Amino acid sequence: MRKYLNMLGFFVVIMIIISTQQNVIYAQESFNYMPSKIGWHNAQYDDQKPPHLVPWTTWDDALEREMDWYLNAPINEHGYPAFVHITFMDENYQSYRPDFIPATQNGMGIISYIKYWKYKGESNPKVLEFAKKMGDYLVKEANTRNEGVYPLFTRSTGYYNEFPLTKSSQNDAKYGNDVIEPDKGGIAGYALLELYKVTKDKRYYDQAIHNAEILAKNMREGDAKHSPWPFRVDAVTGEHYGEVSSNMVYILRLFDSLIEMGKSQFEKPRADLWNWIVIFQFNSPDTREESLWGQFFEDQVGENNRNTWAPMNMARYLLEKKEKLDPSWEEHAKLCIDFAVNHFGIERPGGVTIVGEQDADKRAWGGVNSTYGSVMALFYKATGNTEYRDIAFRNLSWMTYFIREDGIVCDQTGEWDWLREGGWQEDCHTDVIHNFVDALNAVPEWATAKVPDASIEQKVKDYFPKPKNGNTYVVAHRGAHVGIPENTLAAYKKAIELGCDFVEIDIRKTKDGRFVSVHNSTVDAYTEGRVKGKVGDFTLAELKKLNIGKRVGPEWENERIPTFEEILQLCRGQIGIYLDLKEPYVAELIPIIKRYNMERNVIWYIPASYMNVIKEVKENCYKCVPMPDPGPKENIGKVVKEVNPRVIATDMGELSEEYMNIAKKYGIKVIVDEDKGTEEEWDKILNWGTDGIQTNHPEELINYLIIKNR
Repeated sequence: MRKYLNMLGFFVVIMIIISTQQNVIYAQESFNYMPSKIGWHNAQYDDQKPPHLVPWTTWDDALEREMDWYLNAPINEHGYPAFVHITFMDENYQSYRPDFIPATQNGMGIISYIKYWKYKGESNPKVLEFAKKMGDYLVKEANTRNEGVYPLFTRSTGYYNEFPLTKSSQNDAKYGNDVIEPDKGGIAGYALLELYKVTKDKRYYDQAIHNAEILAKNMREGDAKHSPWPFRVDAVTGEHYGEVSSNMVYILRLFDSLIEMGKSQFEKPRADLWNWIVIFQFNSPDTREESLWGQFFEDQVGENNRNTWAPMNMARYLLEKKEKLDPSWEEHAKLCIDFAVNHFGIERPGGVTIVGEQDADKRAWGGVNSTYGSVMALFYKATGNTEYRDIAFRNLSWMTYFIREDGIVCDQTGEWDWLREGGWQEDCHTDVIHNFVDALNAVPEWATAKVPDASIEQKVKDYFPKPKNGNTYVVAHRGAHVGIPENTLAAYKKAIELGCDFVEIDIRKTKDGRFVSVHNSTVDAYTEGRVKGKVGDFTLAELKKLNIGKRVGPEWENERIPTFEEILQLCRGQIGIYLDLKEPYVAELIPIIKRYNMERNVIWYIPASYMNVIKEVKENCYKCVPMPDPGPKENIGKVVKEVNPRVIATDMGELSEEYMNIAKKYGIKVIVDEDKGTEEEWDKILNWGTDGIQTNHPEELINYLIIKNR
């Protein structure tokens, strides 16, 4: 179903492979054109001749952005995040095609999320929680009927809106609603066993060992024309379709893991499987007619369809286990790598080598392309061959360009100028993250490296959302509060409706330790009657009883002072927050912001005289965005030297053309508090190149910007 795109015929791309007994060197022809943009980002190159590609931001930062976007996926009524049951998902977490590949997508996703969770020091429970969501889906929703030769076995295909799945999709469906692919049950079984090891949830173990038992029961004798399991099987009748299935490594992993856990009944099928791999698969000819690396993808039918996914994943296992798996591990791993590169290797500008997916579709989809980079990194770690190190680094650095600043990803990673938001989710995400983690475990320095030997560090590329109204950020001061009580949910909702970029909120602490949005230190100006006093002298319950809306108009009688959590809940995914920190409660506020995954969406206004507070924000939350107010223009350079901010705040008393010239020299955005709020003042602000305006008149400012940008 993956149809060819019309590729640019701009260059003649030649892969020269120089083979020796010791290693493979991929000599690249120089490109006479170096694209200025790759994927979503401006391309960055080093100063070599010819220049070589470097990542647009650190690998760690790119992965954080992608994971953040997926961890914010909506949960459906069955309890599953969108990408757990949708294969064809767009940038709005919506499905655009009904077919679904549960075993590969969630099996590789579980592996990715467990590896990422461990890589991050098991610090984010939500990562493991989402791995469990994928495991729950495979156990509860993805099994065949409890009858026939493959009962209650993990399905390879289905439809995203069925709970549980009842029929096959993609090219499984060509042969019947009960058709499955045995090798995908191996992927799911191995992933579930890994999930059991970290959660001790026996449901995952039970499904894993059940899949293994069914596979062992239905194993056949393999030879030069038949793999130990056919590619497709009717789970009820046992009728099969396609004699060769190339992905035997995850069944091997499943058997090995169970044997390590004391399940000796899998020793014989494991030995028979390994013998077939060594005797037949490793030694099969490369031709399409005779290769045993043919057929893996659920949407393909033809048997003579070689692919890179299966040999590269076999190479990964060889490089992980080495002599414990195979005395000839290096020779066989190199054989698998050479097969992929000889038939599917592609050069790209900047010293980059990528690989295509299969004979039927030679584009470099994200899953196989990142797998190639990962395996090359593992080969470097195992052998010390720096040729493989450099190839791995350039390949995965190329992959970072297909992670957008907001974390949205693209499934097709072969062409620098072809993009779509989302797509096949295993190629976007679930079969990609573990590849980066494997490479980072092989060379930890690559987390922040700019070059393959990690002698130069890459800087995190600052993330800042683009303005909604032309080139100027609109900050609604205390919300859109004309005719509405200020610092209330109603004022913030109005700002969202108008299309503001940020709402400015003022945070104070109650007597019982809760955070609320009130500008003044007392409630005197907000209530009618005799209720007066400092905010900090009231409990939250007492503040919630205060009627702060009636003074503005009877229609606001039910408005109350909002908590910080209520504001975050309202604003999440809709508008940023300009946080005016009235008191330095950084350590208490950051966990709340993290709970709502809004670290990148809150900018912290802090006068530069409180440098210790600014540094506390940066040290405790590297994704958070402190916004110092330097005061006079002479202080901008000092603030840059101290904390290197991406945005600073100022007022009309300090702003000038010279102020902006200094800020721009350092690449800093500037948001200014308006004074008069007139068009004449706004003209001056914009003519100086200021990036944003905090205003009491957001509706008028937005209308002004609309006219200005015509």
